[in-house]
Amino acid sequence: MEKLFYRPPDAWVGDLIPYWENGVYYGFYLHDPRNRDKEYAEQTTWHLVKTKDFVELEYAGEAIRRGGDDQPNNNVYTGSVIKDKKGVYHAFYTAYNEAIQIDGKSIQSVMQAVGTDLEHLETVEDFRLTSDGVMYEEFDWRDPYVFWSEEENCYFMLVTTRIKNGGALRGGCIALCRSEDLMSWTYESPFYSPGMYITMECPELFQMGSHWYLIFSTFSDRFATHYRISDSWKGPWKIPGNDTFDCRADYAIKTASDGKHRYAFGWIASKYGQKDFGPWEWGGTMVFHELIQNEKTKELEVRMIPSVGAAFPKTCTLQPPATYNCRVSREAGTVQIESETLGCAMYPVKGDCFLLEMDVHVNEAAEFGIALHTDEGMEKGYFLRMDLKRRQMAWDMWPRSEHGKYQWQIKGDVPFQVETARILPEGTDFHLQIIREDDICVVYVNDTTALSTRMYDHKDGYAGIYVVQGNVEIQNYTEKRRV
Repeated sequence: MEKLFYRPPDAWVGDLIPYWENGVYYGFYLHDPRNRDKEYAEQTTWHLVKTKDFVELEYAGEAIRRGGDDQPNNNVYTGSVIKDKKGVYHAFYTAYNEAIQIDGKSIQSVMQAVGTDLEHLETVEDFRLTSDGVMYEEFDWRDPYVFWSEEENCYFMLVTTRIKNGGALRGGCIALCRSEDLMSWTYESPFYSPGMYITMECPELFQMGSHWYLIFSTFSDRFATHYRISDSWKGPWKIPGNDTFDCRADYAIKTASDGKHRYAFGWIASKYGQKDFGPWEWGGTMVFHELIQNEKTKELEVRMIPSVGAAFPKTCTLQPPATYNCRVSREAGTVQIESETLGCAMYPVKGDCFLLEMDVHVNEAAEFGIALHTDEGMEKGYFLRMDLKRRQMAWDMWPRSEHGKYQWQIKGDVPFQVETARILPEGTDFHLQIIREDDICVVYVNDTTALSTRMYDHKDGYAGIYVVQGNVEIQNYTEKRRV
């Protein structure tokens, strides 16, 4: 049985470059061998996996080779793929060689590889697009996204860069270049320059219905993939109420569509040392979500891909729930939990590969949430804290760190994993889906919101719902397994 969340056996997955054609999703990705400790994205090339359903993935090998030590594409980074009118595929990518510098700083450039099929792409050695050095600085010039404009009858390229002589922390922008033939390019005025970020990585532009969406990722105010909405591909761009697709753990999201459905391709970051207490790293494991356009607001929502849920066909027989510090009543398929302080109803759960699904109604609560891989005394495990007053949810874990010399050295001033915080959907009714595979956990709430993370240190134990000073009801609790 293949894993749902893919990474190669000898490397890690960096930014994905998705492309769809003839029923197949091509997931190009940055293949990071991590040859040296605490060094990332070195000797990186494009590799490829293919899928039709996001469950069965086929590895198709290296897609774009890197150049030699004296060549600008000594590392091959993020870009995009487009097919021209003659049926030739053009993969535009970021080329980087630390030794190629201007004024003592290494520069980035755009190169391209071409082929008559997507599995055989060869770099065009005499093509190299660098920054103009006038509007845009030379050191950040990466992640080209190329698209055809029917309106303008030409190609455009979005590029991650910075305003020349702009602020060090707010000067990031998305550049715009123009071409008639994908070979010769002119520099246009900045496409999007909000004055908010160091840079805006991995930009992408697409249309759903009558609205346009601009996607980019940032690492300055927070690690996240953001999006903006407009009535025109030229803007102006509006910031939606919830402008991210997932939390810090799922970075550099890009999308692909078959014309009916649109899917998000990202990577769940690993943690150093493969431990819960380790810092987040660059690169990790593939994850896919489906993006849905809200009919009323036109904002984008995130849900589990139906075929992924269907990959857990076996429904397990449940044992009666264990309880912690609460009163539990059971009637007509409903489990009601009530506690004056912290209480929990929880079901035994084995291993680290399953799908849990349930409906939760909150009658009243200061706080409630998911308990996962906890023990009967709630002394250890993971807790998705769902705060109705602040409309926020975020993962917490007990213990939060290795215990210090003194009793109080338990990270009591860190109330949850702030980097996983997400906006909690409105209302008091919640449909929860929890996928666990190996050290990865992805939660979907109300088919609108996703929250991905790593879980290394705990498995087995119990899973259920906890409440703080309140009363909640659980219905339709199911545990499913892969066959």
